[in-house]
Amino acid sequence: MAKILRIDHIAVAVKDVDAGIAKYQTILGAELVEKAELSIMGNRMSAAYLKVGDGLIVLDGAVEPDGFIAKFIERRGEGLHHLGIVVDDLDGYVEELEAAGVRIAHRESLGPLRREILLSPKDLCRSGSDPSAPLSAKRRRHRGRRDRGEMGRARHAPSQETRILRPHRAHKP
Repeated sequence: MAKILRIDHIAVAVKDVDAGIAKYQTILGAELVEKAELSIMGNRMSAAYLKVGDGLIVLDGAVEPDGFIAKFIERRGEGLHHLGIVVDDLDGYVEELEAAGVRIAHRESLGPLRREILLSPKDLCRSGSDPSAPLSAKRRRHRGRRDRGEMGRARHAPSQETRILRPHRAHKP
């Protein structure tokens, strides 16, 4: 059985990464570790890695107006985008998830040392007393569809990271 080892990072979707860096430095005393432009799932995005105490906060910003970060912010506003957790055995974790009926929405290698999978938080938040119970027949019919913007992300590097996105929609006033 795969074991979750720790929380790796907290990622926050922001409209302006540079403004976010300045705010986190001022309010939290964050130290900028690295700022990079990345391509994930074919979408370019900007990311700033900030050390806060012993933790890591990642500010995710849109580079493309139709990219997934821009769409996320448009639907939900700025805020929590995902949590990164480290697992000891990503392949074993994937097997356990699939056996429990959890959909692996996307798989991607990010270089030779890092892989990632995407999970739907709906599978983590479904009702019922048995979280390992298989998905209902209705859910299985929809397994091939991507939940619009409500996906979790699981990664692993040598530390085998898993990350899971925010599971609910924020209500806009």
